[in-house]
Amino acid sequence: MAIRPFRFGTRLRQAAPTLIGLVLFGLAIALIHHGLSQFDVRTIQRQLGSQSPMAILLATIATAGSYLALTGYDRLAVYWIGRSLPYRRIAFASFTACALSYSVGLNMLSGGALRYKIYGSWGLNALEIARIIGFVALTTLLGITAIFGIALLGEGRRLTELVTLPTWFGPFLGGVLLCIPMGWLLLAALKIPRLHWRGHGLSVPTVPLAAGQIGISLVDHALAAMALYLLMPDHAGFGPAGFLGLFVFANSVGLLSYVPGGIGVFEAIILLAVPQEARTGTIAALVTYRLIYYLLPLLLTGLLLAWHTLRRPARGLVTWTLPLAPSLFAVLVFASGIVLLTSAAVPSTDAGKDWLVALVPLGVMEVSHFAGSVMGAALLLVADGLRHRLNGAWLLACSCLVGGLLFSLFRGTTWPEVLALATTLAALVACRRAFDRRTRLLAVTPSIGWLIVSTAVVITYLWLGFFAYRHVEYSHELWWTFVLDQGAPRFLRASLGIVAVLALVALRLALRPTPSGSATTLPTSTDLARAEGVIQGAENAGSSSWLALLGDKPLLFSQSGQSFIMFGIHGVSWIAMGEPVGRLDERRELVWTFLETCRRNGGRASFYQITPEAMPIFAEAGLAFQKLGEQAYVPLGNFDLQGADRSRLRQALNRGRREQLVFEVIPQAAVPTLVDELQGVSDQWLKAKNAREKGFSLGRFEVDYIQRFPIATIRLEGRLLAFANLCATPDRRELSVDLMRHRDDAPNGVMDQLFIELMLWGRQEGYAEFDLGMAPMAGLEDRASAPALSRAGALMFRHAEHFYNFQGLRAYKAKFNPVWRPRYLAARPGVEMTRTLGDAALLISGGMRGLIGK
Repeated sequence: MAIRPFRFGTRLRQAAPTLIGLVLFGLAIALIHHGLSQFDVRTIQRQLGSQSPMAILLATIATAGSYLALTGYDRLAVYWIGRSLPYRRIAFASFTACALSYSVGLNMLSGGALRYKIYGSWGLNALEIARIIGFVALTTLLGITAIFGIALLGEGRRLTELVTLPTWFGPFLGGVLLCIPMGWLLLAALKIPRLHWRGHGLSVPTVPLAAGQIGISLVDHALAAMALYLLMPDHAGFGPAGFLGLFVFANSVGLLSYVPGGIGVFEAIILLAVPQEARTGTIAALVTYRLIYYLLPLLLTGLLLAWHTLRRPARGLVTWTLPLAPSLFAVLVFASGIVLLTSAAVPSTDAGKDWLVALVPLGVMEVSHFAGSVMGAALLLVADGLRHRLNGAWLLACSCLVGGLLFSLFRGTTWPEVLALATTLAALVACRRAFDRRTRLLAVTPSIGWLIVSTAVVITYLWLGFFAYRHVEYSHELWWTFVLDQGAPRFLRASLGIVAVLALVALRLALRPTPSGSATTLPTSTDLARAEGVIQGAENAGSSSWLALLGDKPLLFSQSGQSFIMFGIHGVSWIAMGEPVGRLDERRELVWTFLETCRRNGGRASFYQITPEAMPIFAEAGLAFQKLGEQAYVPLGNFDLQGADRSRLRQALNRGRREQLVFEVIPQAAVPTLVDELQGVSDQWLKAKNAREKGFSLGRFEVDYIQRFPIATIRLEGRLLAFANLCATPDRRELSVDLMRHRDDAPNGVMDQLFIELMLWGRQEGYAEFDLGMAPMAGLEDRASAPALSRAGALMFRHAEHFYNFQGLRAYKAKFNPVWRPRYLAARPGVEMTRTLGDAALLISGGMRGLIGK
């Protein structure tokens, strides 16, 4: 039996943010085109070449100061949560997260994922990392409101004129915005530890910490704006305060858009705000600013990872390079492709051709220009494979970078471009071991979303080229003109090659065979036997691994066959039950294989009930986390019924024994003789509860399944009253029950006795812990800074007793004095997380009927 996933709707929804970003990017390019319609590209090139070296140096220093101030965000956050980490580590985490997230866009989201990877490898738990991310977000907000408020008070009239608002509105809005940081300081001064509003809470730090938040954010934004202001032409028409407000506004709009790094959107806002006569100088300043503030930190981060990997190849690779290198080099290689395409689209300067005329034949220059452009397009497409750690993508990226370097030299490229490509290549080669997933070279194809973004870059390249050569009268002879000082023919030929590359890749994706469906086929008896063997030899597996033998979930095995992932499909959600089972060294690869299998089939990948220890693997794959509840574990090594806190358990056990209830564990070999009796108790229990069998994360009564386990029973005078099947790890680390059923006429407390007897039996048999299962929604935070899903879950835990006994279930488990451990859902962030939670509930309940029923 195969489960057929629905593909088109999923891909459309997944592509929606990308499409929105493309629309905004297109509008920005149209505005830039309109703003520069009176100018020539060579004029802008001259402006770039005539920029003051001192201004560039000062802008670089301001950039360094801004990133140094950014490390203060994380330093204050780590201090606030009560942890102690060396500053060099905090600085590394902050610099890396900011350098990458500023280039990708949605910096709190992508920066948050990077912080999960880095801080998680240093021992911080998910709640601590979430608090750090929330603190950083709040610090950013306080700084933005403070700066924008000051700018509107100082030059509110000038700024409001840009959007045709009344002149009084600017100072008024500035005063309102300033109330936010001032109010935050006032709350801290009044020593109010926590704010509460409609059931939500927000912790207030001390005055020094609150002042530090505002101060460090002011310094960061002021220095970032100064880096651009120093490069702007003198006649831009803005003073420092007014430009600071314009910068914060443009930067905020750019970051809130779906455009990576806000590129185009940020530039369009700045360009439209300056006078027409200052626009060429402004464009030159914006290009230089992008190189200094965005590209330079990325290159430095790549070199830092390369240095650390070469210096500590064994330890550094696992803790630093492996989690960070794929994302970083995907962005760097993509940026390298943009650099190659941009240099191919604009006319080369005379200074760049002087030595070529004497040393390089014209034919070599023509071939280099064409091939270099094709290499740039190839780098755009290959970067997606780096994100997935494919060794074939690494080899292709290195080859294209080498080719791009050589062809750039032979077409007269400026030294900054060559230096950027060489730096990227050197760092990528040094981090070779981070790309350890084997794949064929021809199998390295980008995802549809990545292809769309790459196409947008190529369209921008075409616009830039036609804009640069718009005064050249088109003729068919241009395609075959080979003259040193005519760049238009080279651009046309290169455009044809680039479009051909994109078309071939798109055609390959379109004609790629549809997956056979074997990945979504329910397991056969042979598969179940194979999975049982994996569980018997699994490393650090939980007792829930035995749910694979239900047969209701497809199984995805590793290449060695010694590990697997069990998962269910509902709608477009592919939900893995727990973490990979089997060898620890195969977990990361199997997670990536599952993600790619989902992508090929149009599915939305997620992992249900994962542990905090496994989070770095899933964060590396770009997944976010939502707490589901807490799992209860009873330590069995010292479990007994002595003491006042165990009096209720002692009374329950004694009462059952007085009533002559007999506990016994039936070995697996003897279970087939009891199947009919067990079936009778199960059917009666379902009828009495008016319930249906569940699935996915819960067992159900099936003869083949129940016969695979020992059974714990409670009898009265030989009559079976209650039973539960026992799931145990082979290393006796964990014992749990799955299916629990009892007769409707069984004495009160029969299940209490069953659990107590099992725990005593488990201690005698040498098991370390007894797993009581999860308390859904337990332990979720109901604070203002907590995620919306957590607040909603906490609300359900308190007020949804009519639908599900959340608090009662937790109270029942709590009487055994367990250790509570959090469990999470790992899925794509945003609305995808909510949809996955809904699909998981439907999977467990067996559909909508089971969800609204019992």
